[in-house]
Amino acid sequence: MKKILLVSGCSNTEKDFYSEIHPEMDCSWPKWPELLAKKLDMDCINLGKSGQGNEYIYTSLLEYITENDLSNIALVIPAWTQCQRKDFSLGSNMRWTNDRIDKDGDVFSWMRRALNYCVSFQIMCERYNLEYMQVQMLSPYIDWLWGLKPRDLEIPDKFPEGFRYRYPGDAIKDNKKIVSLIDSYENRINIKKFLGWPLYHEFGGYSLQKRLIGWNNAKFKEDVSFNLVNPAIINKYQTMISLKDNHPNRLGHELIAEFIYDRLG
Repeated sequence: MKKILLVSGCSNTEKDFYSEIHPEMDCSWPKWPELLAKKLDMDCINLGKSGQGNEYIYTSLLEYITENDLSNIALVIPAWTQCQRKDFSLGSNMRWTNDRIDKDGDVFSWMRRALNYCVSFQIMCERYNLEYMQVQMLSPYIDWLWGLKPRDLEIPDKFPEGFRYRYPGDAIKDNKKIVSLIDSYENRINIKKFLGWPLYHEFGGYSLQKRLIGWNNAKFKEDVSFNLVNPAIINKYQTMISLKDNHPNRLGHELIAEFIYDRLG
């Protein structure tokens, strides 16, 4: 019996992900947790769920770890997402849902909560003697400061293409405050086991989504439409589903799996 790679995350991780923007697209390609498990010669338990936030990611891993045989778990990876999401479960069957924006807080309380999940996860794994690697899949807060797209705010499609919500405060000043908040957690986080730390790009932090998923070839951008990407022109520069849907495509998931694998030591 193979050991288990245990993973949780949002839509960039979910095994059964489908594109809401392109519902006709077949997105059944192997996702990065399954690809990584294959590289590690492990079985994969993928708890990723589209739209969910860090509370779900943490809780889903906590419940699996405390309710199953620990001797079978070889590696645990939380793929952390945006800090402004609010998760909650409904009914006796614990059906998880969420709000894209937690209306009961602000970016500072959201970020502090996200960091506390990271610390709690680390403590849990050390308590149960489990190997782990934390991964920042999506940028935790910067998109909120610089402006969210209408879909992120659950705003009707009446807004024009390219509309972005304006942050109500001083984004530059508040970014500095959040950087200071993150820095205050430096001595609580095992940075050798956190891909993306210190989370802000000015000092070498990153999210895997921004680092690996997208395009960086001007000619390629000119050649594709703003609808589905023509499979005939997908190449090493094209790692997202389309210019409207920036979730990883088949190649994007392969790159994420390879990126994590190369850094597991």
